[in-house]
Amino acid sequence: MSSRIIVKNLPKHISDERFREHFSSKGEVTDSKLIYTSSGRFRRFGYIGFRTEDDAQQAQQYFDGSFIDTSRITVEIAKPFGDAALPRAWSVHTKGTTLYNKTHGINDKAKIAAEAEGREKRSSQRAIRSLYEEL
Repeated sequence: MSSRIIVKNLPKHISDERFREHFSSKGEVTDSKLIYTSSGRFRRFGYIGFRTEDDAQQAQQYFDGSFIDTSRITVEIAKPFGDAALPRAWSVHTKGTTLYNKTHGINDKAKIAAEAEGREKRSSQRAIRSLYEEL
């Protein structure tokens, strides 16, 4: 279990101070972090750290499904980084994913080489077939 929670679907213009203040009613907040893209756009989720796991559990139960301004938030216990239970990253913001590569114009060289090799193999097979047909 973790003493951190992840809060999803936050309002677009929430400040870090307001974010901390909102969740401090259910325990002592040790840290908070709002997540932004490399270009500075808010991704509408963040993390809150509590002093104990019990505080985090109580906050998760209390705040899950509640509202901040007009945004209905989802609150979950944060999983540790590198946990096997985490789903595979797929976001356009995660380096190494196909979606990131496509949006940033990065070509997968191994895939391109494999496709070229496949084309060469098919053309040589066609040439061999035509030789056998001539005999």
